[in-house]
Amino acid sequence: MADYKQETGLALEMARAAAAIILPYFQSSGLQVESKQDNSPVTIADRGAEEALRKLMEKHTPGYGIIGEEFGSQPGKADREWVIDPIDGTKAFIHGVPLFGTLLALLEGGKPVVGVISLPALGQVMHASLGNGCFLDGKPCRVSAVGRIEDALLLDGSSTTMERLGHGAAWAALRKRAKLHRGWGDCYGHMLVSCGRAEAMVDPVVSVWDVAPLGVILPEAGGRFSALSGKDSIYEGNGVSSNGAIHAEILRAMAAPPGPTNP
Repeated sequence: MADYKQETGLALEMARAAAAIILPYFQSSGLQVESKQDNSPVTIADRGAEEALRKLMEKHTPGYGIIGEEFGSQPGKADREWVIDPIDGTKAFIHGVPLFGTLLALLEGGKPVVGVISLPALGQVMHASLGNGCFLDGKPCRVSAVGRIEDALLLDGSSTTMERLGHGAAWAALRKRAKLHRGWGDCYGHMLVSCGRAEAMVDPVVSVWDVAPLGVILPEAGGRFSALSGKDSIYEGNGVSSNGAIHAEILRAMAAPPGPTNP
């Protein structure tokens, strides 16, 4: 099995390069925000970081494909491709909230083998590679051992989105059982699960660049990432990160028929 040491080092170097571009715009009064075709926001920081990352990828890994949130897909000649989300949590970034991140993943045969979550404003970086464990700021990290929903911290990005997509009643019932529920969304929530600070994060709508690193980070941290269907995939348009112990119960609960929500 490949050790992916070189690729991991490159991904970490690229995360640092992206942070250097993004941070000068964070909490700046002159930041201009535009709307994309899907009505989601984008800034010069998003675009500038992705442009820089693409140049580094083309320089150091010629022939690899590239999939990025801001500039689309660039086919490669190799069976490897990079996936970029320059700022995951652009809305948080725009509002001056430090819980945004840069996400990088290397796919091999369509499956994640290297993953990085960088939180520039917090100065934290999580990385993992297939067969080599998960690390937070260079130290090994693992998911929690909590085995009951009643003892768990459950996270989501937006209860409103849960309701809009028909998961409102199921999620309301589940979070009422939990010891604690918070809306720490985007990559920050998944990172908390991966290092044992929370037990599960449910994302009802995602794109592949939002979750590609999780396909290797969670398993290497001893947890699990899957779609709400239960399929271990980053391509289903939604996702659940957990410590593994409560994963099946969350999937069962979220499969409940849609109904009225009583938060």
